[in-house]
This record gives sequence, C-alpha cells and structure tokens, in this order.
Amino acid sequence: MQKSDFYKTIAQVISYAFHPLLMASAAVFILFNSGHYLSVVNSDIRDTIYSIFLILTFILPALFIPVLYYFRIITKLEIDLRKERLLPLVSILIIYSLAYYFMQRVSMPPILLKVILSSVVILAMSLLITVFWKISLHTTALGGLLGFVIYIGINSNLNVLFIGFIIIIVSGFVATSRLYL
Repeated sequence: MQKSDFYKTIAQVISYAFHPLLMASAAVFILFNSGHYLSVVNSDIRDTIYSIFLILTFILPALFIPVLYYFRIITKLEIDLRKERLLPLVSILIIYSLAYYFMQRVSMPPILLKVILSSVVILAMSLLITVFWKISLHTTALGGLLGFVIYIGINSNLNVLFIGFIIIIVSGFVATSRLYL
C-alpha cells in the first residue's frame, strides 16, 4: 500500500465514522451520557429512543442514497457534485421533517425534539447554501453537534467543556479528511 493510498483510506474511515447522518444520534448519545436528567431514564426507554433516532435520522435516509444511485440520479454514492446534492438534501430534509412530526406525536421529551428540529433547520440552511456553493456537510453537521452540546451546557448547567473540546478536535480531523478526499 502506497503512502497516498494509506492517507486516503484513513480519510475515508474518518469521513464514514463521522457521517453527517449520524450526528443526530450522536447528540442523543451525548445527552444520555452527559449527566442530563434524561441520563437516568430506564434502559429500555433509552434503547427505544436510540432506535427511533437511528432509524429515522440515519438508516432511512442512508437507504435512500443507493436508490438515487441505482436510478442514475447521482453518479457516485459519495455525491461529490454540488448539483447532485440537491435532491438527496431535499429528500433527507423531508425525512427529517416527518421524523420531527412523528416524534412530536409520540410525546418525545422537548430536548430530543430540539435535536431533530435543529437538524431540520441545519439541513434547510445547507440546502439553500448548496444551491449556490458546495459546502462540507460533514463539518456543518459537526458544528450543529457542537452547538447542541453548548446548548446542553448552558441550559442544564452541566460541564460540557471536555466533550466540546473533543468535538472541535474531531471536526479538525474530519475537515482535513474531507479536504484530502
């Protein structure tokens, strides 16, 4: 394996590990492990919430991408071209909006509704920007995660400095990886 192949592999692993669609689930994980009042909920309830978030914000949108590829709406699964990102972003925005509606109907705790609502807002803003420019959806999603962690710290009086610092470091690695690819 050549040096450039090694770096490309590392960059791809980092990009997949911190995929934008995983950030809403990461926010829920951080919330449940931050000392927030929701961290003491029954493990069955916690697992159900994890499952709902993972299915609605990662699995369902991620399954849609190969369908677009199969019908040749996108040329690569990585969706490198700015114009090809528009339909996937619209689709994911619709899925996330429906997820928010569903979570509201099942009386999800307000802080968890804020996770999905902030994801909808970030997606809508990303879609509007992508009409004109190609942006890094990875770093945008990590920025949203960092914003949510800061929100938790301010509104719950929790010390989230360490996790915020980790997210900033990870964002640097992800941004570098995305630029390398």
